[in-house]
Amino acid sequence: MIKKIFIIFFTILTINSISFAQKKIIIFETEYSNNYNSYAVKDLIIKNLFVNSDFHIIPYMPYKKSDYKEIKSKIKELTLNNNADLSITYDLFKYKNGLVLNYVIFDREKPNEWKEKNIYSKEENLFESINKVLEDIYSYSKKNNNLITEDEYISLIGYYSQIINSNDKNKVYEMFFNFYKDNIYFNMDYLEYLTEKGNKNSINDMTAIIDNIKKYLDKNNHYYLSALGDLYYSRYKVNVENDDIEKSIENYNKAINTKKDNYIYYRKLADAYILKNDYDNASKCYNAAIEIYDKDINLIKDAVYLLKRDMNQNGNLVIGYLKKIIDINKNDDEALEELAGIYENLGDKYNSQIYYSKLLEAVNYNLYIINNEKPNPVLYDKYIKKRNEITKKLEKLQI
Repeated sequence: MIKKIFIIFFTILTINSISFAQKKIIIFETEYSNNYNSYAVKDLIIKNLFVNSDFHIIPYMPYKKSDYKEIKSKIKELTLNNNADLSITYDLFKYKNGLVLNYVIFDREKPNEWKEKNIYSKEENLFESINKVLEDIYSYSKKNNNLITEDEYISLIGYYSQIINSNDKNKVYEMFFNFYKDNIYFNMDYLEYLTEKGNKNSINDMTAIIDNIKKYLDKNNHYYLSALGDLYYSRYKVNVENDDIEKSIENYNKAINTKKDNYIYYRKLADAYILKNDYDNASKCYNAAIEIYDKDINLIKDAVYLLKRDMNQNGNLVIGYLKKIIDINKNDDEALEELAGIYENLGDKYNSQIYYSKLLEAVNYNLYIINNEKPNPVLYDKYIKKRNEITKKLEKLQI
């Protein structure tokens, strides 16, 4: 009898574990243009899920303006193409004295049972509509943590209205930090900015941000650990004390162990290893990051730059990464020129000609954009010069 009970319990536990296994989720952003309310919907949903949920959030990098109806009509195809378990798209429009939030949640396990809703709210209560979306998303997860509070949202309205139109983000960040030091949704943006800035004046604000995040999140939360890594990383850049870079690496590793699917943490760890001059471990981290997400061109270029230090060992990997960049953007002239040059140095005339020809096409494309859409005299001169150089290269290779 005991054995039967155990088998039944184990079966239920196993089924439950499978049902709530970590799901991959993708959020298809719609065009928000200068509409800060639509931007707020996207920003708050992604940040809340990232910090509080166990979802694996698949980055979404649209190549054209996204339309709600178009995405909705193709949501099954888009979900499968991005290897996601769940997908969400939304639309926001003004109605009378408020806002209507439309959204669709698609579950690939139940493709005929979409969740499609529309919710009305006053602008100052938009957070309530966002929370209803989050509650629906969390119903697919074993975690159902913090939603957005009224105080958090009200303090963000002014921030969102300014940040999407500002040419001087530094002023916006500094102004809002004086009033809203304890708002985690704002602090996530400001901390990223300060980490990139990485100077002596940043450290005090970063320390205050970490102290406030600690009040909001558990000390073992992956984002808190990553934020600690950012602080020690920046402190090392200022003070160059070995203890700081070791603590940065330690906390980034802890963040990765807590949330292994986040490629950004591997990238941060790679940057920390580079500061330590540990290029072998930095390379491993870049490779791990790209294995998780291979559509971030800047990440792949950083990896290529590091791996090129030893072309004898990493040559094939460098070539593979450059081809990956070209698959994402066939007009990336930097990657095309790099790859053509590698083949030329290897004496591979055939592939060298192929990629110099593709480079010429990319240069002509960029010149077309400059002439017809985005005038830029400096870039125009650069590409004219490059076109002449490539033409000479191709003539030489054909001899």
